[in-house]
Amino acid sequence: MDVKQQLGLAPGKWVVANCGKFPSEKNCKLVIMAPQSQRADLVEAAAAHAMRVHGHKESPQLRKELDKIIVAIDV
Repeated sequence: MDVKQQLGLAPGKWVVANCGKFPSEKNCKLVIMAPQSQRADLVEAAAAHAMRVHGHKESPQLRKELDKIIVAIDV
């Protein structure tokens, strides 16, 4: 069984925030995914993680930066 089936991902466009693509003291490898239609929710989840785990400050700029690193994939 492949990962898509194991996770029960519906076919279509998904957006992904991959913390592991960026160096951090914690060597974080968190990956968060959402359907394209929930991109704003993904940005909020990524911002909450960035603040809580990595010590980033709450700001609209943080969300803008995170929105830029999100990639879209076809599942």
